[in-house]
Amino acid sequence: MAAWKSWIVAEKARRCIRTIFFVAAMMASLLASSLPVLITVADVLVPCLIVSSITCLTCHSITEHLRLYSFKNSLIDVPIISFLRSLVILCLYWVCEDTRLAYGFYLEAVMLSSFGGILLLLVKACFFNVNSHLEAKVYYLKISWEMPVLLLSSAVFGLAHVVVAYRKSCGARRKLMYHKIDQEAVLSCKSGFSGYKKAHRQSLTRSNSKILTYAGEFRQYSFRGASFDREEILQPRFLANADSLFIKIHGLTVHYKQCTSPSIVSGSAVDMNAIRLRLLDKQMCNLISQNQSSHLHRSYTIQPDRSSLYDPLLASYQTTPISLFNNDDMNKMDSMNPVDDLEINENVGIVLVHGFGGGVFSWRHVMGDLSLQLGCRVVAYDRPGWGLTSRLVRKDWEERNLANPYNLESQVDLLLSFCSEMGFSSVVLIGHDDGGLLALKAAERIQASTFKCNITIKGVVLINVSLSREVVPAFARILLHTSLRKKHLVRPLLRTEITQLVNRRAWCDTTKLTTDVIMLYKAPLCLEAWDEALNEISKLSYEMILSPQNASGLLKSMGDLPVLVVAGAEDALVPLKSSQVLASKLTNSRLVEISGCGHLPHEECPATLVSALDSFISRLIPKLPNS
Repeated sequence: MAAWKSWIVAEKARRCIRTIFFVAAMMASLLASSLPVLITVADVLVPCLIVSSITCLTCHSITEHLRLYSFKNSLIDVPIISFLRSLVILCLYWVCEDTRLAYGFYLEAVMLSSFGGILLLLVKACFFNVNSHLEAKVYYLKISWEMPVLLLSSAVFGLAHVVVAYRKSCGARRKLMYHKIDQEAVLSCKSGFSGYKKAHRQSLTRSNSKILTYAGEFRQYSFRGASFDREEILQPRFLANADSLFIKIHGLTVHYKQCTSPSIVSGSAVDMNAIRLRLLDKQMCNLISQNQSSHLHRSYTIQPDRSSLYDPLLASYQTTPISLFNNDDMNKMDSMNPVDDLEINENVGIVLVHGFGGGVFSWRHVMGDLSLQLGCRVVAYDRPGWGLTSRLVRKDWEERNLANPYNLESQVDLLLSFCSEMGFSSVVLIGHDDGGLLALKAAERIQASTFKCNITIKGVVLINVSLSREVVPAFARILLHTSLRKKHLVRPLLRTEITQLVNRRAWCDTTKLTTDVIMLYKAPLCLEAWDEALNEISKLSYEMILSPQNASGLLKSMGDLPVLVVAGAEDALVPLKSSQVLASKLTNSRLVEISGCGHLPHEECPATLVSALDSFISRLIPKLPNS
């Protein structure tokens, strides 16, 4: 307990330091972006203050100052020169927003006005004499010390204007060059991929005999020693494992994995793995080269303890280049595909729905054992915005007339459509955190017969589920809703904040929270458009918070449907009492409390969780004799 408290204190101190650093960096970024205005204001104020300390500006009227003005012994023209120069430069700054003007005309005009003012001041310094009416010695001393400071400060501000204009010109030049070059050619030469030749899109067709290098080799080199805090935007295929599968549903490319018990699969494990790898390579080629709808491809895990479900997303493995197949090759493979030998339990399955910040990888300790013990298929998929499922931005779904994939109803539709595409006729839905709400909503749809599909939900399992908890913290929402979200400064902080949110208070035994586990949760936050998708999820997070009336109505709609409520006894996010209240409001429910466990039983106590799930689900679906 003492070690836990010390860890909490250290974590709070570290987060406090990071927050202070973020605020300081944000203020520095604001000052840097406002540098032209700040220099302009300083260029006007500093000469005025120095002149006012040398001469009495209020002793004479403006007309008197003008009457007594002399280029050789008057200082009133120095702040006027600075003011006019600053006014001209400020006007140029606002006018030259166009990149082409900023690259050429803006820099030249600023240099002309700045060096012209500096030259005028140098001439004045050469011919300046003390005014005859300043007879007092104190005035002479002031002029002798402050006159050089006045001229020097004005010259420094003139040079500062030139430096700022040069920086703006360099930025404009980079933008112009960016629009003139082949962006894909640049991406192909990025660090980590420089050793590979860029494959043309035409080379990825069936009629071409070019060789496609397996994605594992890209991961082996591209992530060797890489840091996720750097701004590297990746494609999902670079993080895919050997048994990663993709399917097109509702305009989304959904990533999923599945485990099938050996009881319902015939054929040797070696043949099965060889066929699976070939199917996966063919599927990856189709995803890259075609935009047509994906068909269902099945993957079978013969030995769950050796499956890549247990490997980190970025784990490298040795493979050899595999040639593309034509239609005849695929027909031959289909003829020897062991899928044809599946038993009747093929249409009965278990679907795992992860919670906020999770993914398929979060079920890696559960899927294999659950499939072995129950003798049926266990499938897990990545919800929109998480894992390797495609992340649509608003422009994408609006142009294609699709529903918002991140709202609650669309996610429920996706879940039921996914079950249908998997060929299930009977399913048990297992949801963790807000994934449990999706499972309940899907069961409500099926109970009310509002979804046209031949699917029967045998039962629902709710793991650490609360129907009234805000999953997106306030600080993350602030980062997501600010315009600085798109800057390189804020993205690493937001990525760290989300990763810490998922893991910070979720674990009871923090010794199990290793660096590899953190990297598993952090890796998907480096994919393309991850922050835009997270922003959309944050905007709709209120849908995951049900009012007491809506929550009561949802639970009543379950009727006699068997529901298992699993709770971690040490869960700091969803208290045990909340799970007890949830179970008490369900007609046919059972509560299982896992001692010494936090918010992630499938991470901390997978064996205990599998045992509880096996005991519950085995009464709902028939087991095969060999399972």
